[in-house]
Amino acid sequence: MSFVGLHIHSDYSLLDGASQLPALVERAVELGMPAIALTDHGVMYGAVQLVNLCRDRGIKPIIGNEMYIINADNISERKKYQKFHQIVLAKNSQGYKNLVKLTTKSHLEGYYYRPQINKKLLSEYSEGLIITSACLAGEVPQNIIKGDFQQARQVAKWYKKIFGDDYYLELQDHGSREDRLVNVELVKIARELDIKLIITNDSHFIACHDVEAHDALLCIQTGKLIEDNQRMRYSGTEYLKSAEEMKQLFRDHLDDEIVAEAIANTLEIAEKVQPYNLKSKPRLPNFPIPSGYTSDTYLEAVAWEGLENRLKCKTRSEIEPDYKQRLEYELKIMQQMGFSTYFLVVWDYIKYARERQIPVGPGRGSAAGSLVAYALGITNIDPVHHGLLFERFLNPERISMPDIDTDFCIERRDEVINYVTEKYGADKVAQIITFNRMTSKAVLKDVARVLGVSYADSDRLAKMIPVARGKPAKLKVMISEATPEPRFKEAYEQETVKIKNIRGEEKEEIPVRRWVDMAIRIEGTNKTFGVHAAGVVISSVPLDEIVPLQRNNEKAVITQYSMDELESLGLLKMDFLGLKNLTAIQKTVKLIGQNKQVEIEPDEITFEERKTLDIVRKEKIKLNSENPVRKTYELLESGELEGVFQLESSGMRQVVQKLKPSNIEDISSILALYRPGPLDSGLVDQFIDRKHGREQVEYQHPMLEPILEETYGTLCFQEQIMRMAQDLAGYSLGQADLLRRAMGKKKMAEMQKHREIFIDGATKNGVLKTIAESLFEQMINFAEYCFNKSHSTAYAYVTYQTAYLKANYPVEFMATLLTLNSSNSDKIEKYIENCRTINIKIEPPDINRSEVDFTPVGEKILFGLSAVRNLGEAAIENILTARKEAGGKFSSLAELCDRVNLRVVNRRALETLIKCGALDNIEPNRNQLLHDLELVYGWAQRRAKDREIGQITLFDVMANTSVEEDSERVYESAPKAGKVADFPAKEKLQSEKELLGFYVSEHPLNAANKAAGRIFSPIDFNQLGGKGLRSKVCVIGMLSEVKHHISKKSGDRMAFVKVEDISSQIEGVVFASVYAEIEQYLQVDVPLVIWGKVDKREEKIQLIVEDLELIEKVRMIMIDLDVNQVNHSENDSYLNRLKSLLQEQRGGEKARVPVVGIIGSHQARQFVLFAEKYWVQSCQATVNSLQNAKFAARRESLLSDYRS
Repeated sequence: MSFVGLHIHSDYSLLDGASQLPALVERAVELGMPAIALTDHGVMYGAVQLVNLCRDRGIKPIIGNEMYIINADNISERKKYQKFHQIVLAKNSQGYKNLVKLTTKSHLEGYYYRPQINKKLLSEYSEGLIITSACLAGEVPQNIIKGDFQQARQVAKWYKKIFGDDYYLELQDHGSREDRLVNVELVKIARELDIKLIITNDSHFIACHDVEAHDALLCIQTGKLIEDNQRMRYSGTEYLKSAEEMKQLFRDHLDDEIVAEAIANTLEIAEKVQPYNLKSKPRLPNFPIPSGYTSDTYLEAVAWEGLENRLKCKTRSEIEPDYKQRLEYELKIMQQMGFSTYFLVVWDYIKYARERQIPVGPGRGSAAGSLVAYALGITNIDPVHHGLLFERFLNPERISMPDIDTDFCIERRDEVINYVTEKYGADKVAQIITFNRMTSKAVLKDVARVLGVSYADSDRLAKMIPVARGKPAKLKVMISEATPEPRFKEAYEQETVKIKNIRGEEKEEIPVRRWVDMAIRIEGTNKTFGVHAAGVVISSVPLDEIVPLQRNNEKAVITQYSMDELESLGLLKMDFLGLKNLTAIQKTVKLIGQNKQVEIEPDEITFEERKTLDIVRKEKIKLNSENPVRKTYELLESGELEGVFQLESSGMRQVVQKLKPSNIEDISSILALYRPGPLDSGLVDQFIDRKHGREQVEYQHPMLEPILEETYGTLCFQEQIMRMAQDLAGYSLGQADLLRRAMGKKKMAEMQKHREIFIDGATKNGVLKTIAESLFEQMINFAEYCFNKSHSTAYAYVTYQTAYLKANYPVEFMATLLTLNSSNSDKIEKYIENCRTINIKIEPPDINRSEVDFTPVGEKILFGLSAVRNLGEAAIENILTARKEAGGKFSSLAELCDRVNLRVVNRRALETLIKCGALDNIEPNRNQLLHDLELVYGWAQRRAKDREIGQITLFDVMANTSVEEDSERVYESAPKAGKVADFPAKEKLQSEKELLGFYVSEHPLNAANKAAGRIFSPIDFNQLGGKGLRSKVCVIGMLSEVKHHISKKSGDRMAFVKVEDISSQIEGVVFASVYAEIEQYLQVDVPLVIWGKVDKREEKIQLIVEDLELIEKVRMIMIDLDVNQVNHSENDSYLNRLKSLLQEQRGGEKARVPVVGIIGSHQARQFVLFAEKYWVQSCQATVNSLQNAKFAARRESLLSDYRS
């Protein structure tokens, strides 16, 4: 006997269901089920995925929803009604539409703690639905449990009346007394009212051995420990059961005939369900076409007009043939594929953005290869000039929806989405849901928490999991023979960890294996939903006729299906991305206008580059040093690329420095090549060497030269593979795109077919068969690495624009970067250090001059108040308003306190302003100001209270002076504390770091860097990324955080540290092998010399600390060398004796004491730093040895001014 599961929860019942749909469907097939239903709590998230999976496995999908139903006339009423569970299944396509409507209404109209509907709605949308009485939380079972058998019958009668034979009573048995009570009564009701019975198992996980993992999932949802006996628990029987298991369940209280009948009725329901017709042709929105046009002819008109404007032609006849033919061809393809409306929709909202000065990116993805897109202003990339291929974007031989993604200013993106929503209707536009799955790292920590495993243990194990391209390795891989981290596998197989009970007491030890195995069971399950960062869906009909909708946490309407599923339903998906760099460009241009009175149009920046380089090539001239294009490329070569789009990472900066790009094509190529594949294969080094002539560029066939010349004979782009197929083997570009896709996706059967076509076509074109075979193999190998040239070129434009602004207007550009990152202290610190490097002075915040944002003042930047911690937006706004009312300047602390609203600008905010130096221009003694504040604050509060109740002082009445003089005298009369000394410099610096995220006055490491830099040649952290793993380095830095740790495995002590230098901060580790020796120096905020090795963890550079010493304790050996002995070659024995003595004192790897020789005296002195092989381990012992040998040696502090 077969059985169909009709009450099934997947992991789309977030943190309640543990069944992932692929495994669930596979298990249904194993159990011989001809169909499977999906009834997640209140949602239809998995419906489309279920249909696809079932189709592939040859069983029938049944789309459902376990809904919440209330007995109320108005579901929008904010009143707490009992929510009964109700299983609703879609019997056919009409039933699917009605289920979508009900689900949407439950969320958009009825959401009150949970999505809810009422019987009125259920009746209104009853067509095509099958209803069952659900679990014990259903309305009929609830009345039975309460003993109201008559009401239970009344409810059943209502459903029978509305749904007839499509209403079933549901029997369940999870071992509870209530189950048996309800089941017996349901059988009676069924017989009395002629309602059929079904049996179900309320499945929340797939198999019985998943019960513990599912229990952990519930604890993750509720924040409880597994051992907590007071928490919500399931019976442990809620898994997908076979027909035989279901037959055994009810034997103790129901007849076998009843059970057999109920099982058979599950098959009856499955038989009733008809295939759903979910897929659809594209449902393009109804774009308003002007009278006299069709969508095709209107697109043509707009495109030709746009191209004339782009090329500065007065008539179509003036357009060059290449452009004319290309536009005609593209328009023809778009019209044949039915995409004219699509392009008009995109053109319209981008035109809207441009008309309102909302920054729009130059292009993104393969759309930059379309001349129509360029003509319409959708992109700003000339595809003809850059050799971009239309077929990479729209392939006439592979019909699929076009995909135009657009970057907008991150601050104004929502304006464009709002425009689209208003234009096409709020019921036809929505943002798109995403699901956040539990990755290996996250699930390991979550399960550790509910088991009671300590944070230290969970963090230690989680940190062993490597991350590649943003994805952590799966737990099954971590414990396999192919594990990327043997320590993890060893811990899994051998270690135990202590767990704590709900009182926080250590209870027992459990094997790591149990913890990890439990995590594996729920790894990859959906944890939460989110909103796609860019995706917006636009429909020609109301969306709730196609897809269920809900609201996100910000109350915006979003779909319940993900992006790929929406496209399969024929819905048009548009990507509206927010790109901070576009905002940076716009804000910089605005500041340039204000600060330099220069008007710049961002799109003209790249046009000027093209025009300038054309002149250079044609006239063979050199650009002068002040030429903005030359300055831009000099900046790129210098490596000072903080804030330059896509080039900020240390590795990329080093590549760009080596490359020395000289045009946008070089930038585009390096953006394409800077990825793991090309880097690991040596392609990047080859590209650079060929550009600079260090490696000869050779082509296997002359036809390759025009294709590969731009990239120095190196395959970089997918478009080059397509061109090779076209030019060498006679492919059409559409066919070449299919070849490119087959190669990129490693479709072996397709590649074998193309191999024969390519080689045959190439040999017919005069290419030797051996060369054709070799080229095809190269194309296969490179297809994995090759990048989309259209996308790379578009982003190269943004890269060049940001580089141009930084090179030519650095003050305005850096001020913008600081403003846009004011809430990110790490970036603020990095950009401020970069300002110092390029000689831009950052002035500390000033209560009388600072604005909300960082502000260019001449060639300096004034710190913005928005980046000061403990100052909220309201406080800043109030300060600026009060300053304006004060005539633009506060004369004293008293005036500041008196004029601001102290409820908004509270004591903490005022203390912050004092400590960070914002009041230094009023009174430089910060300690004095803090003491004064204790008195002034109360004084200002009293004055504010007096003003509120309308009182004025006798002084105010008697005053016979102007308002300005009166105010001045009032503030002078304000109470002040007695004189106190200012804070020590170190304490002031610490306050600056704490409140501003960096040191304003000076960095504590400045002196250390100056002294140590002469001797140790330390590397700064921004350069570590360019060092090979395990490279030995010396750095000057301070520990900003130290976490001492005891290894669970060995019991040894070690430490995790955060280390900062002047440029940035990185993580470091002190292993047990050196911990004891340097533990005393593990102090925060103390300048150190640190020796160690470069390592990488989770794709981040970290430092393995091998040794360190306080800068102030670092000593060196100074030797006064006899100038006569040194200058006479016959006295080599003098130097040899000295070298020999130093080598005797070397003492192994930790020879860290430098040796400096002094030749001559007074003004003629020369200092000679001995090579590291002559450095020694013990300073004093070496000095003693040298002195005994009659050398004038002495110890000297590294920080001493020994050169004076």
